[in-house]
Amino acid sequence: MNKVHVIVNPFSARGKTAQRWQDIKEIVRSTFKEFRYIFTEKPKQATEIARDSLQEGYDLIIGVGGDGTLNEITNGFFRENSSQTINDAASLGIIPSGTGSDFIRFMKIPRDFRQSIQLIKDANMRPIDVGKITFHGQTVGPAYTYFINIADFGLGAEVIKNLAEIPSVRRGPILYYKGLLQTLTRYHSKPVRLILDDQETIEDSFVIGAIANGRIFGGGMIVAPHAEPDDGFFDVVLIEKMRRLEILFQSPRLYTGSIEKIKKVAVRRARKIEVHSDVPVHIEYDGELGGKLPASFEILRRTLNFRI
Repeated sequence: MNKVHVIVNPFSARGKTAQRWQDIKEIVRSTFKEFRYIFTEKPKQATEIARDSLQEGYDLIIGVGGDGTLNEITNGFFRENSSQTINDAASLGIIPSGTGSDFIRFMKIPRDFRQSIQLIKDANMRPIDVGKITFHGQTVGPAYTYFINIADFGLGAEVIKNLAEIPSVRRGPILYYKGLLQTLTRYHSKPVRLILDDQETIEDSFVIGAIANGRIFGGGMIVAPHAEPDDGFFDVVLIEKMRRLEILFQSPRLYTGSIEKIKKVAVRRARKIEVHSDVPVHIEYDGELGGKLPASFEILRRTLNFRI
């Protein structure tokens, strides 16, 4: 029998998760009987709670929230200053209660609380890949972090940067798209150099460079239609320099999964990617603003047990 710890982000779903918790708690109790739960009170706290819980012997960590909560808990599965997990047999489940929830949608996790909790109880553990970002030359903040869905540099990161001052309780897919349109008015493609698996070098100016473990980001944009979270590879999606009107004209393809039909989109598969630039280029991962280039992205194959 699993030793269960539930980590609740009360601020997710624009603050509605706190209101939903009593109903969710009763369903969890009817399913697992014994469990511990705690509310997060500040950013990154879910990482600390998950890490402490795993070290205390809990082997099923359940998040209540969206992709941001999922990202924080994923980081907590790893030992500090190491790419090793704390407990190889421990697993992660998620009860969806967020706004974007792109990775959750991609993994087809039911939005209904009772169904998602029952899925966590009944499902086998599916080992999935996790991405690791190492920020080279970083002087402020962590030198590395993990992501479960998609990291990108360029336009997507600039949108997240421009939305950073807006409280998370007000964010959502519509606001993200508005932020995209506003960012486009002053955005210029960034010149970068990529090295894939220490072999292929690509040098050009790109609107977006996405390092994808999952398929969906930005509140429903299908940037990597063929990515699989357990194949041991990133799908590297590179969108070449475009005029603003061209980007707007082609943007619906991001929502239909047909982005690869755009001539200026190239897709590669790689286990490790180094990215450099001579100009400041921000990085975002799982909807969170990270450091800047240069950075490297590495796949950690089937290192996280996901209840799905």
